[in-house]
Amino acid sequence: MNELDVERTLNDEWHTFVDTGQPNPDLAVTTVEARGNRITRPVLWAELEDVRLAFAELHAALDEESKADALATTLWSVKDVVAHLASWATEFKRQIETVAARATFDYLITFTPRVGPTEWNARELDRRRAMSLDDRFRELDAATVRIQELALSLPDDLLFTAAELPQTPDGRPESRWRTRLADLMLMKCWHDRYHLDRLQEVLRRLE
Repeated sequence: MNELDVERTLNDEWHTFVDTGQPNPDLAVTTVEARGNRITRPVLWAELEDVRLAFAELHAALDEESKADALATTLWSVKDVVAHLASWATEFKRQIETVAARATFDYLITFTPRVGPTEWNARELDRRRAMSLDDRFRELDAATVRIQELALSLPDDLLFTAAELPQTPDGRPESRWRTRLADLMLMKCWHDRYHLDRLQEVLRRLE
């Protein structure tokens, strides 16, 4: 699978999640099971903890520099994908904190139809080029921990009410996505698991 294929698949899944509130069950079995029940704060915390532990295992498995430099797509290395995951974890945290502060967004993240947020992804990846692999994992973990804290502390009217986010399918402010912060937290989990599955496949090939 090349980088464009990954972006297209994720773009479709983003829209499916926002439009229906339900990700593809093949991407995140645990999340789907959780969504089959009432979404509670402990469920959100546990989902986020599950991906945190999975990333810790992945980090430990990248015990050789050659593994981190191995290609995960035609353009992105394993450590590039980790930077991508860190960038989205930080962005999700930023969005949740912005809504929690009852502030507005002064930027947009455009999801080009059938492609995805290519420009945003490229820009955020470039910002992390100089970061070590450990620093990329630290950013990812710190953002996830903060989201866990917010899952437990946000008032119900913020956590479980639809909010307007900066993501837009066509670059128009009036078409920005609306979804609950609780669902955004679950969205982070399936996005993480999507890439985790592929990184684990790469590591298996390197064994």
